[in-house]
Amino acid sequence: MLKKVLLNIFLNVAIIVLVMCIAWAVKNSFYLYVFAGIPPLAMLIYLKFRLVKSVRSLTRKNQK
Repeated sequence: MLKKVLLNIFLNVAIIVLVMCIAWAVKNSFYLYVFAGIPPLAMLIYLKFRLVKSVRSLTRKNQK
């Protein structure tokens, strides 16, 4: 469970950093960076949803 908590923290920090980088790129008209940053952001959000789903299933199994 500790690994999942650490992974969650890492994913949160990575998502925040990528959003800040994309916002900076849009503000300064570096659209190539925006298009390069969107796929990793989508991947991190997908991994975050999978992690949340797995933690929910683990907690439900432990409660029963």
